[in-house]
Amino acid sequence: MMASTSKTMRTWQWSLALMASVFLCSTMLLAATPTLPKKAKKTKATTATATAPSTTAKAAPADDPKAAPAVVTSAPNPFQGTSHMPLFNDSFQASRMQGSLAGTPGIWNTQFAETLLPGQVSTGVYLQRYIRGPGGLVITDANTGWTVGVTKRLELTFTTNAYRRIRTTAGSQLTFGRNGTFNSFNPVAPFVRVPDRNGNDLAIGPNDWSVGATFGLLSQDRGDPIGLAIQFTEHFPYTPSYSQGVNNFGVSTTEPSFNENVMIDKWFGLGGEMAVNLGYTHNGTADAGGKIFLPLPDTFNYDFGEIFPLQSRLQGVVELNGNVPIGYSNKPQISHFGVPSPLDLTFGVRINPISWMGINAGYRYNSHTCHACFTNENVPGWVFGLSFGPPPPVAAPPPPPPTPTLTCNLDSQTVQPGATVHLTSSVSPEGLPYTYSWTTTGGKLTPSESTATLDTTDLAPGMYTITGRVDNGSGGTADCSTSVEVRQPVRNPPTASCTVEPSSPVAAGAALTFSAQASSPDQRPLTYAWQISAGHPDTTTQATAHVDTTGAAAGPVNGSLTVTDDRGLTATCSAQGTIEQPPAPPTAALASTLQFKPNSSRVDNAAKAALDDVALRLQQDATAKAVIVGTATSTEVSG
Repeated sequence: MMASTSKTMRTWQWSLALMASVFLCSTMLLAATPTLPKKAKKTKATTATATAPSTTAKAAPADDPKAAPAVVTSAPNPFQGTSHMPLFNDSFQASRMQGSLAGTPGIWNTQFAETLLPGQVSTGVYLQRYIRGPGGLVITDANTGWTVGVTKRLELTFTTNAYRRIRTTAGSQLTFGRNGTFNSFNPVAPFVRVPDRNGNDLAIGPNDWSVGATFGLLSQDRGDPIGLAIQFTEHFPYTPSYSQGVNNFGVSTTEPSFNENVMIDKWFGLGGEMAVNLGYTHNGTADAGGKIFLPLPDTFNYDFGEIFPLQSRLQGVVELNGNVPIGYSNKPQISHFGVPSPLDLTFGVRINPISWMGINAGYRYNSHTCHACFTNENVPGWVFGLSFGPPPPVAAPPPPPPTPTLTCNLDSQTVQPGATVHLTSSVSPEGLPYTYSWTTTGGKLTPSESTATLDTTDLAPGMYTITGRVDNGSGGTADCSTSVEVRQPVRNPPTASCTVEPSSPVAAGAALTFSAQASSPDQRPLTYAWQISAGHPDTTTQATAHVDTTGAAAGPVNGSLTVTDDRGLTATCSAQGTIEQPPAPPTAALASTLQFKPNSSRVDNAAKAALDDVALRLQQDATAKAVIVGTATSTEVSG
């Protein structure tokens, strides 16, 4: 008994270590797999201006495994129903809702919590082999199941195990096979005989069929962090009577059972999906023809599975499936060889040649706490089958954008050569991605998305047309055009006015200043040309000329100016100064006649008075001059 307990302990240790290793490795693989990258923003092309707005439909999350591309090429799918699953872009997307051994969406013996949408169908057709004790039963089952979505939260399932083959490798542990008693029996097939009445160690026959309903509580499709569902299933044996169940086949319990199951799953982006199932099976009492009653134990069932990467052509699969019987203390016939709590590890692949079908193959390692229930024969388990499910839907192409309209506007309709014209445009509807193109019949055009500039340098006078086109990328275009006139400017001549300073007459020799005020309305450069009728000007090519009138005759001095621009247009003006007539020379008047005594130069008092009078007059008139005329006779002596 101690040896059996030690072996049981070691088996549990190996089972737990194996489970932990598989869980750790597969979870690390899922975590390391990159999720779907977010869509990059569109960069604007040289002639593109707008970016696309959000569509009215709710966008799918970037790591949504039910998402599908806008256009998906796949073989026709008889399992596709009405779908509103979110989409994402990828080259190939396998169905993630393919049928398990029960027909429900899942892996093999592990089911997903996500439910089918209304009208969708999943199914699976499988063969699997596994080992159960006591008796070392090598069981091969043929399973098929169908599941249909009724609502977004409800799906119904029909499953059948219409073929079961049992080979016994430790028949000595099954006492019913020898003497018809039940000192020891296997709760999976309590009536199996080894050998049977014909001497065969094989039992072949139909096992059971079942109907079930799955209710979705949480869904990652609807934005919940995990998927969560509950399931109820009733199993019915094909051989409910003692005669069929015991004498003819012996492959089933002959009694119905009821199962409740809680299913949880989680997507890891596109890395994969993890699912956990926890359930409880209510088993009845196997009735051996009303003579022997075998109360079968209930079982607590647990399943863990991972599939990765999600929705690719080749996927890896890992499963751990087991159960723990409940209430063995009251069933010593079963616990005689230790409590049979099977734990199976299955790993393999699912190959998806088309989006709605998978080819499944897996190897199963059987680990059991009931070490004494088996011989040393190493019988590997396996699973093979085909799985079918609805693929990601083919999205209907979005409706084409409305045909755009385009209008153009210039900041100036008439310009002179060399001017720059700015053009703007407006498109309707706004907010869509557009491509613009611009052409012109003359000048240098520089486009910039929805605007453009036209350089009119070197353009001859005339009309020039600018044409714009907008393209929405879906075949919708619109044009607009507008014209600009390059007009030769009006040739305005310059203007000029002349003045002279001083304006009053001047004496000959005085300076006259002729000045001009000239301008060009067209801002052209000007030149000056003076013609002065008298005097000596210091310049004739500047706006101001200074004239020296020395030697000029009395009379008018005319200054005439011609102002010329670089186009030869002129303006004239004139001004007139005056040189006054000089005053008449003064008339001499005899102030006095003085008589000197002969041979004497002295004046007398009368002469002195006359000379004083002349001096006073000179003081009073600055212009006056005195002329003294003297005469002498020849007889006078000088000195």
